[in-house]
Parts: sequence; C-alpha cells; structure tokens
Amino acid sequence: MSMSLTSRLVWAVTAAIGMTAWLTTPLAGGQESPAAEAAARHAAVRSALRQMLGIPANRCPLRPEPRGQIEHDEVVIEKWVWTIEPGSRTPALIYRPKHPPEKMPAIVLTYGHGGSKSSWQYHYAGLLYARLGLVCAAIDPIGEEERNRQGRMGTRAHDARWASDRADAAGRLIMGKLVFDTMRTIDYLLTRNDIAFERIGVAGNSLGGAVASYVAAVEPRIRLAIVSGWAYDDITLDTKLCTRLPNERMRRLCDWPTFAALAAPGCALWIANGDADVIIDRRGDGQAWRGTRRAVREASQVYAALGGAGKIKTWFEPGGGHRPYFAYKVSLEWIHEHLGAPDWPLERIRDLPAVNAGQWCDRYGIQLERLYGTPLHWRGATLPDLGIRPLSPRRLAVLHPDEIGRPEYTLEGWLDLIESHGTGHGTHADDRSLRTAATGHGHPLHAQHVSRQSLVGDASQAEVAVGFDPRRAPSGE
Repeated sequence: MSMSLTSRLVWAVTAAIGMTAWLTTPLAGGQESPAAEAAARHAAVRSALRQMLGIPANRCPLRPEPRGQIEHDEVVIEKWVWTIEPGSRTPALIYRPKHPPEKMPAIVLTYGHGGSKSSWQYHYAGLLYARLGLVCAAIDPIGEEERNRQGRMGTRAHDARWASDRADAAGRLIMGKLVFDTMRTIDYLLTRNDIAFERIGVAGNSLGGAVASYVAAVEPRIRLAIVSGWAYDDITLDTKLCTRLPNERMRRLCDWPTFAALAAPGCALWIANGDADVIIDRRGDGQAWRGTRRAVREASQVYAALGGAGKIKTWFEPGGGHRPYFAYKVSLEWIHEHLGAPDWPLERIRDLPAVNAGQWCDRYGIQLERLYGTPLHWRGATLPDLGIRPLSPRRLAVLHPDEIGRPEYTLEGWLDLIESHGTGHGTHADDRSLRTAATGHGHPLHAQHVSRQSLVGDASQAEVAVGFDPRRAPSGE
C-alpha cells in the first residue's frame, strides 16, 4: 500500500529517531503540514541536544576589542578579543581579502585535537578562504595556544579526564563549550557590516569535524557545514571523552540519520573523508564509512522532503587517510555552490594547481606530529596552490604577554567559574528530563539579537611568542 507524502515524511522523521514515543506524540495546535511538523520535531530534538551539551541559555555582551592587524599577500588578518560568556574570553583572528568586492560570506573554523588558530592546516585554510573572497574566523579552542595556561600549542589539555569530569559535574560538556564558543563567533560575525549574514558556515577536521557536526545540528543560522575526518556512526562512541560522552547521550535522543538531518533544509552538509582513514575507522574494515553513507542516504530523504534536495553529500578520497579535507578543492567547490566565492567562478577553482602538504610544510620548516606526519595522513594531502606563505605563531599572536595564563582565557579558569557559579544545565540529565526538553517544556536556547557594530580602528599589535610543544597523540583524534 502506497503512503502519502505526509505519512512518508512523518515516518522518515520518527523512524530515524527510533520511533521514540515522545516524538511520535501529536503536536499541539491541530493539523500541520509535513514540513511544519518535521521542523517542529527537529526543533524539539535541537532543544534537547542543547540541554544535553550544556549550552548556556543566555548570552552576555561580546565586548569585542581590536588588537591590531597584519597585511599579508593580499589578505588582512585582524586580531580581536571578545567575551564568550562571563569570565571566559577568546583571542581570535579574522582573515579577509584586502579589497573585498562586496559583503562577504564567512566560515568559522573548528579544530582537531591539539589544533588551534596557528596550526598549519587551519592557518592555510584561513589564508585560502580569504584569497577566494571569504571571511574566515579562527579562535583558539579552550585549553590550546593562547587559551592554554602556558601559551602552548598541541597540548590536548581538554582531553584530560579531570577536565571532562569537572565540566560534566558542573552541567557542561567540553563538546558543549567548543560548540558554544563557535556559536558566539557567529554572534561576532553578525556585528560586522562587511558580512553577508545569510551566508555563514563552519568547517573543521577530526574533533573539529565532530564540533562542526554538532553546530550544524543545533545552530539554525548557518548555511554550510564541512565535516571532515569524522563519521556519523557508532564507531565514534569508542573515542576520547570530549566526543564519546556527547555522542553516547545524543544516541539516547536520536540516531545518526536524524542527527544529520537536523541541519535540513537550510544548511548544506558536506562530509569529506579518506576511505583509508584508520584514525576514525579504527578497525580498518570500513564500518565508519558504511554507517556514514547509510546515515546520509536516509537523511537525504528528509532534506529532499523539506526542499533541500542535494544539500547533503559524502565524499571520500580513495586511499586517503586523516587529512584536512576542509581545505581540498572539492570542498572549495561546495563552498562556491552554497556560500559563494566572490570573483571566483567555479571553473577557476577547478583549474587551481595543487601542492603536496608535506612538501609545503617542509618548504617552510613546519614540523608535523609523528602520528599524522605520514604519507597516509597529513603529509599525503593535496591542497589548492595559491602560493600561500605561512606566518609564525608569534606573528599571529593576539594577547599581550602578561595576559597569557589569566583565568578568563584558560580551561582551568573556565572550570573554576562554572563550578562556582553553576552555569550549566545538568548534562547528567536522565531520559525523562531529555524527553521533557524535547517536547518543548524545557528552556531551549533562543538566539538573542546582537546589534551590529562597525569595525573600529586598529590598536597596537601584540606580539607574543607561543611555544610549540609537539606532544605525540597517544591515540587518534
């Protein structure tokens, strides 16, 4: 017996979340169109996910402070500091073209374990995106670089069990902090007068891919997400605490197709991986990629039913390992299609020459981690070649030397703050409380209006040495 469009859509949405009773309960307010009903149910799951992550319900003023800028190869790199939440601030870089032709689309970077704003692949992407006419926002994740007590890179400080346990006990998750910091960076972009507000996206790799996947699920303002070096599959339940805990709790609420479909229809979701990436597909049997393909195949039906056909896709590099696919040419094509690249026609992007990432890093004396600095992983990556020349972490530093280690910039300071002020929402929530949130009786986060602010004048440029600690990752990202 054939099913109506309404029945198929309701079935797709509810089946994707495991036929959970609290989501199959009829919505209040009478008959709804299929799209309206699916949107309402997606909003309910988003609300529950925000509660699970411990996303703060209120947002404080950003109070952005300019810290100077650098002009480098037709790119301007602005330096800023702004407030994420009371007692927690971040240094940031804003990459933009020197002579933008119009209001620009923007991408916020999200980072893998040990990555930060000066890491080679994110610095490369920031310069690359800006050369294509986009704005790129790069902050340090909590615990890394200028948000590390010693100003060190590659520390993986937030991976520690003590950090995860303290955050969880205070009603927050490390993943929730990374997601909220990204959302606040979007808030900052919305204060600028040179941004095309309707064309903002996120892009990240590995843990950064996981963060981008959560931002796509809970942040309706974005129009693009590049999730690379990550899987939509239960294999990610056997990972580090910062991803394992939220994924375990997310799976109580929905399954992977639903999680992916939460971005529908407004966010174009590009999931890019190497089919030989044993960092994520750790058994090497393809489970991670079969699960991801299945999740995307099912989520694409919801996308299509909601008017977003073709806006969720997977891409795999044959023989590719754990590589920064968010900076690959195919990802630039996705950006061009869904955000735009001012003054760069698609054929010009496709005709870009390529450079081997390992050779590029060697040319500029960039030391790669032992785990990833192999031909299978980073060293084997193929990047669009625009003659990009990197700047050192010292040149990219934002904070003054005496600001390094201040509590408002560190992981430890943030943990002390949430423990003392109880700013969380109880991420140990039981199934009943999650169902309450998902049925609309909780307190979902509503984006507050952020007033636009014009760019202000340059301040004196802060130059501070940031020591690089090439600690070896004991396990995959």
